[in-house]
Amino acid sequence: MSGFEALIAGIIQGLTEFLPVSSSGHLVIYSTLTGETGDGGNLAFTVFLHVATLLAVVIVYRKDVWVLIRELVFAIVDIIKGKPNFKTPKRRFLLMVIIGTIPAVLAGVGIKALDLDTMLENIFVVAVMLIITAVFMFLVDRIREGKLTAADAPLGTALFVGLLQGAAILPGLSRSGSTIFAGVLGGLKKEFAVRFAFILSIPVILGSALMEMRGAMKAGDILVEPGAWAAGFIAAFICGLVAIKLIRVLIKSKKFYIFGIYCLCASTFAFLVGAGLIHA
Repeated sequence: MSGFEALIAGIIQGLTEFLPVSSSGHLVIYSTLTGETGDGGNLAFTVFLHVATLLAVVIVYRKDVWVLIRELVFAIVDIIKGKPNFKTPKRRFLLMVIIGTIPAVLAGVGIKALDLDTMLENIFVVAVMLIITAVFMFLVDRIREGKLTAADAPLGTALFVGLLQGAAILPGLSRSGSTIFAGVLGGLKKEFAVRFAFILSIPVILGSALMEMRGAMKAGDILVEPGAWAAGFIAAFICGLVAIKLIRVLIKSKKFYIFGIYCLCASTFAFLVGAGLIHA
């Protein structure tokens, strides 16, 4: 892999991981179009890029991450003492993150247990899911601003957000787009809905990276190219930061429809590729 190829891969990963356009959907479209599949070295590089985007989220929301880690430790101590307490806003936020993460874990385990991996590589699934993502993006702008935050949001809303995050294992259904939509639809304040969605992405990205690393180690032949990997990592990290900042701006200006238009165009392109009307 050349430094330029790694740089482009990092840019794509950093942007599509957080912008509501589905990074997995774009990967399936690319693979179908070119007929290329990853080897162990490429898979390990993908893990490396995931770490870069994970770092971007942690840095942007470092205060929340620190509070959640601290509250988790304190909550465990309280449970051991037999005095569990999840009534404070910070502790409720922790509980929301835990509840919201469970569906994604179950979805990942279910896909593996039922051997449905081929469904995750079907370009027509991508095309349909991109349409659903587009609908979500058009609706986000039209839903009235909610007022709920961690202090008063019902835990059912956290579960709803988590269920859509679990469904986003399907390629083409954007994880960030789905969770933001679910949060806004559930009455969360839009700024908090975005914050919750990105915080919720941390365990998912970490889990995905660990699973991919396991696959890379099984495949063997993990070739490390320091220069190229560094270029990809820096690009993914910077673009991840830019994508998060952009989402935070657009949610306030009601311009999520831009992503809806893009997803409709991407869906059309995916249908054409799948039908064999567009070739590499």
